[in-house]
Amino acid sequence: MLNFDLVIIGAGSSGCIVANQIINNTNYKVLLIEAGPNDNHPIIQVPLGYGMTFYHKKMNWNFYSEIQKNLKNRKIYFPRGKVVGGSGSINAMIYARGLKSDFENWNLSKNWSWENIKATYDKIEFSINEKHQILPANKIPVNDVSKQHHPILSNFFNAAKELDFSFNRQLKSSIENQVGHYNVNIFNGFRTSSSKVFLKPIKNNPNLKILSKTEVLKLNFENNKISSLKIKYKNKIIMVKPKIGTILSSGSIMTPYLLLKSGIGNASELKQLNIPVKLHSPQIGKNLQDHLGLDYLYKTYTPTLNSDLGTLTGRIKSVFNYLYNRKGPLSLSLNQGGGYVNWESLDPYPNIQLYFNPLTYSVSFKNRRPLLKTDKFNGFVIGFNSCRPKSLGEVILKMEDNKYLPAIDPNYLSNEKDIHDLYSIFDFIRKFSSNPHIDDIIKSPVNIDPLKSSNEQLLNHFKLNSNSVYHPCGTCRMSNNISTGVVSDKLKVHGLDNLWIVDASIMPNITSGNINAPVMMLSHLSSNIIIEELKQKY
Repeated sequence: MLNFDLVIIGAGSSGCIVANQIINNTNYKVLLIEAGPNDNHPIIQVPLGYGMTFYHKKMNWNFYSEIQKNLKNRKIYFPRGKVVGGSGSINAMIYARGLKSDFENWNLSKNWSWENIKATYDKIEFSINEKHQILPANKIPVNDVSKQHHPILSNFFNAAKELDFSFNRQLKSSIENQVGHYNVNIFNGFRTSSSKVFLKPIKNNPNLKILSKTEVLKLNFENNKISSLKIKYKNKIIMVKPKIGTILSSGSIMTPYLLLKSGIGNASELKQLNIPVKLHSPQIGKNLQDHLGLDYLYKTYTPTLNSDLGTLTGRIKSVFNYLYNRKGPLSLSLNQGGGYVNWESLDPYPNIQLYFNPLTYSVSFKNRRPLLKTDKFNGFVIGFNSCRPKSLGEVILKMEDNKYLPAIDPNYLSNEKDIHDLYSIFDFIRKFSSNPHIDDIIKSPVNIDPLKSSNEQLLNHFKLNSNSVYHPCGTCRMSNNISTGVVSDKLKVHGLDNLWIVDASIMPNITSGNINAPVMMLSHLSSNIIIEELKQKY
């Protein structure tokens, strides 16, 4: 375990790309460590199978937040991927670049200019549809599956048109007030994660060693450098000594968690936990951002995907359609239509992300494992979240059963601007749901009727029922100095010589849409920056 130049911790959306770029562009020997198992389980491969990974104990960390005082003292579920491919192996596969305005705060150097960010997106993407049979190497499929989406989406688009929203079929450009079809990372009917695209082709490279089901317990430091890593592999404690350094790609929860456990963080907080301070880095674990959202469910007069997935006959037909044609509901994400809307925003960019899904579901606890269960009635969802929430939370350590665990506190709705966005959303939903193209298909609301409820009632309902949209980021944000961030524009941890971070934790701010695409973009761009530095120094 001693003969490695670099160690990458985490084989998620980021770690797979970092490993690929280093293996393909250098001669360094790389050890890639993943806490979870391999990603060859069928429920990962089948796109709609992600409903079964949602609470899966072996491939999901199944985190919960601390009590959220602004959400009626609820703990909010925080699924995170614990498997090769990371959260990209268990997510809804939506590919959303975000908007140009999202990246204004990222421009710390020319490396992070919008032009370079856009060029990186263009470099890693390959636009496809059902006609494409071959996916080029090292390209993420950005699949236009709009022709397979449910016909009820036309009601959504027609209503949006009457509100003067632009129809942007693939939601790829930075148009304000746009609706369209969500792109997905699906190819030939299978989930196509960062692991499938970037890690699978290099798995047998002699310069790469992959350890799955392996826990990194601690980072050890000498003279502002990582000297070794203490890991647990097959129930054995092993010390790994990278010759050059370590790249931390464990995500917005586990990256700060590991740093804090290792004595890198706010000195006063570490001392309270009796952890020896190796480096005072006050922003580690801070600046946590996440999208907080809610679905409004409606019963319909017209058929929806519930007809296909909510009955035994429909499910059988869907299974056979998938097995023989790789098409139908099982080959898609539930999130089909949506958009970005500026509706009385306090900022000069959209404040509402929309989802229009032709299916409703509830959580079933059959056999004690929670599953997403399709409702038996026909229905659809209008879902939403604030594009750029301003509330900031943190990831710190807590002690349970003599063990340090991550304490996740998103601090939802602590910023008044987020409350303003909710009132804007309530006003929008009222106008949208009363449009004839939507109103004519509604049989009845399932939980609450926005048209018959006051802002106060809707806010109370939101606080009681909203949940994370599972986009935590920013806990080791990129900034110019250690007082405002954790890593430099070159991804190196301030105050350390051989530790880099590449994952969602470095994002200076949350982007307007689903964050897996920005994470893959930043990982590819970061890899090139790190490789350039390594070639100059070693």
